[in-house]
Amino acid sequence: MPSFENTCDRPAEMTRTVLEASFAPWGGSRICTDAYESSIQAMADLHLTVAKTVRLEPVSSFATTWADATRDIGAAQLSAARWYLDA
Repeated sequence: MPSFENTCDRPAEMTRTVLEASFAPWGGSRICTDAYESSIQAMADLHLTVAKTVRLEPVSSFATTWADATRDIGAAQLSAARWYLDA
């Protein structure tokens, strides 16, 4: 009879295998997460550029806040994805 740990690990391992197979045409999960990280950084940089360019205070502070939120949410998503895919 399999142990409880082996029973719980099987669905996670199957999910990782399916994800790796689905990411294979683009070079694997590492390349996809790196591309996602680059796009998050580009969006945060775009928001900061808008904040520096537009001198109108409500727009500037909103763009800065939006850049921070984009960076933080993206970092949390990337951390979870890398933790799950690398486990």
